[in-house]
Amino acid sequence: MADFLASQHSFPSWPEFGLYEDVMKFVLEACEKNQPVALATLIDATGGSPRPPGTQMAISRDRMSGFLSGGCIEADVALHARRTLVDGLRRVLVYGEQSKFRDIRLQCGASITIAIEKLSPSDPAIITYARLREARQQVIWISDGERRYAGSDVSDFEEQQQDAAAIALSSTQSVGRYGGKGYWIRHRPLVRLILIGADPTTLAIARLAKEAEFEVILVRKSGPSEPPPIGVDRYSRRSLEHVLSGIELDNRTAVVFADHNFEANKHSVVRLLNSKAGYVGMLGATRNRDVKEDFLRARGFSDNDIARFRSPVGIRISRSTPIAIAISTVAEIISVMEQKTGNTI
Repeated sequence: MADFLASQHSFPSWPEFGLYEDVMKFVLEACEKNQPVALATLIDATGGSPRPPGTQMAISRDRMSGFLSGGCIEADVALHARRTLVDGLRRVLVYGEQSKFRDIRLQCGASITIAIEKLSPSDPAIITYARLREARQQVIWISDGERRYAGSDVSDFEEQQQDAAAIALSSTQSVGRYGGKGYWIRHRPLVRLILIGADPTTLAIARLAKEAEFEVILVRKSGPSEPPPIGVDRYSRRSLEHVLSGIELDNRTAVVFADHNFEANKHSVVRLLNSKAGYVGMLGATRNRDVKEDFLRARGFSDNDIARFRSPVGIRISRSTPIAIAISTVAEIISVMEQKTGNTI
């Protein structure tokens, strides 16, 4: 996210605002400051768009977040979004084929449709979204062109929106058209990483996971009172068992033991494999894998269950620096989560 001035001529030279996908975090932060936001949503794409339908961009009075293309349209979208902030009018923009913006070309040859609407801090959909997000529930967001609605189940919506909500909940897609002017989009909970450890590799994983927009809980039993130098969401000096007792593990939760200590954590591994956690892994040497598998098999786990326990963690690489291991680990978590639950954001 980056500051920018109101003039279209001040569009940033380097698009730092597009580094992060969690646009709704930006929306909530702006609303907490009582600032309205223009939300731009890619609702349709044909012909090889660089960003998938459901991608969003948010623009407040002096900032923006998100990226909708390969850099072809963002400045123009921001210009139209600022107009929406002024007049409150919803806009639907088409770029590429059949577009009236002949001076704006998409290098990929795609055709994309962007819906822009103004969100006010008092909008009931924003309030509902914030509550469901905090509770780590999936959120269906529906816009009919005039009003917005949010909920986690069909029964949360008014009768006119229930068909769209049912489609959204059953669809393998993250976004779809609704009626003539509207759309629905599904927001899943952020990936939550519970990370156990204290060494440089632990810090590297925590740092990269935050950059990947994970919610990160760092656990270091009897650790220092000083928090880690990484801006994690939570730091606990209690035991892992104590931490887990206060968390409802879901399929968007990953747990990584970065302390290499299977003997000390083996009962926690059993508990986690019996839970809904979407990813369970431990740093360690390949030569020790058989010992871990024998222990788990003796506890009644099937080969499929044991395969869920990833140790060593990460995609296969030859380097063993903290940063390399972190890249390998976070990449594997993203891959597993996408296979299980769709996009990580």
